Amino acid sequence: MRKFFANLKNNKFFKGAIILAIAGIICRGIGVAFRIPLANIVGNYGIGLYQLVFPLYSFLLIVSSSGIPVAISRMVARAHNDNDKVKAKQILFNAVLLLTVIGLLITVLFFVFSGTIARAQGNESIGSVYMAIAPSVVLVCVMSALRGYFQGYQNMTPTAVSQIIEQLIKLGAGLGLAALWIKKSVEMAVFGSILAVSISELIALIYLVFHYLKHKKKEDAGAKPQKTKFKPDLKIVKEIIKTALPITAMASIFPLLLMFDSMVVVNMLSAAGESGRTATELYGISSGAVHTLTNLPSVISVAVATCIVPMATSHFHKGEFKEMQKKSVFAILAVLVMSAASAIIYFFFADFILNLLYSGAFKDRAEQFDIAVKLLKIESILVVFMCLTQVLSSILQGVGKLKIPLFALLAGGVAKVLIEIFFIKTDLGINAVSFANIACFLVALLVNLIFVIITFNHYKKNNN
Repeated sequence: MRKFFANLKNNKFFKGAIILAIAGIICRGIGVAFRIPLANIVGNYGIGLYQLVFPLYSFLLIVSSSGIPVAISRMVARAHNDNDKVKAKQILFNAVLLLTVIGLLITVLFFVFSGTIARAQGNESIGSVYMAIAPSVVLVCVMSALRGYFQGYQNMTPTAVSQIIEQLIKLGAGLGLAALWIKKSVEMAVFGSILAVSISELIALIYLVFHYLKHKKKEDAGAKPQKTKFKPDLKIVKEIIKTALPITAMASIFPLLLMFDSMVVVNMLSAAGESGRTATELYGISSGAVHTLTNLPSVISVAVATCIVPMATSHFHKGEFKEMQKKSVFAILAVLVMSAASAIIYFFFADFILNLLYSGAFKDRAEQFDIAVKLLKIESILVVFMCLTQVLSSILQGVGKLKIPLFALLAGGVAKVLIEIFFIKTDLGINAVSFANIACFLVALLVNLIFVIITFNHYKKNNN
């Protein structure tokens, strides 16, 4: 046992996972400290407006920046193994250029089409909210390049600290502006809470830039002076894009599905007989209060998944398949235990948790509270499926099986859409969204699990 913990202490993978997990727990705690008072300030209608904006924003953010950090971490990990520091910096330079261009393009499109998007969603008042969040896209894009660079060195501290900075600024500025502007209108309060996101991303980016400069100065201190002029390298850009595309596509699927929800759920509930305000409130309960809670345990699986990619890439690059498999299995078991415990707590204590956290939002609304309790109990099992899917996907990405997680989640997405189309208008109503989410991740989990087993057996057979 002592040897086991000694190995953990000296292992970059586990140290990185622990750092990110702790940061993630802190961030989720801050997130809850933000969302719960926000819900009490703006009410379920305001949260409904807030949630109408975020699916599209999250989708475009993932399209522009999610796959590239993973690609960078894989490429930098290989360069680090070869002790090629210049190549690692060239990768970062080209990634920053690429992401800046993509981020600026999406930011401009947000400004130009904010009104059109708002009208398509059935609520013109959120057009200005899209403008408030638009600048954060380019900021997050540049941040993701720097995070991917550090992750390639299996240094998770800059990512962790920048995430905490983001959440703290969003908490202070978001609640402050919402409380100040609620006197004007609910829409203005939501605008203020969203504007805080852009402010928080700017400050977090400044921290990462300073940390990189400090890292570069330390790295160059013991090396011979080199005059390396970094410039756009089409070969590196192509490799980044080739690696990032399937990862980006996979990461885009669920936000795209949430965007689908934001476009159709309110309309379908209205078509089933609910008033427009009630339909928005039901959507706010499902996507706001309930999903905020079901997403909380994924903080650990995301931390583990982030560390798995450079770890698996490094061991795979060196031919250390047994070590890679041992760490991967440990990660899977750890996430399974954690997610199962969370699911049990949610199922048996749903009413207590919701009453504790959202008493203001559900005050004098017993019927809505009962709906939230039922949704949380239904989605408790989703926690397990979601967390395991994230870890298994990262294992496959780390060994170069980039397309399998994409097709796995795509198959799950088809199941989700079909269930919602056929059952939201029935007596299931908003419950159909929860059942659809469960089906989505169950399908993705099973596909990923099958291919992880096949991959492990293949390398085990070839290395005996």
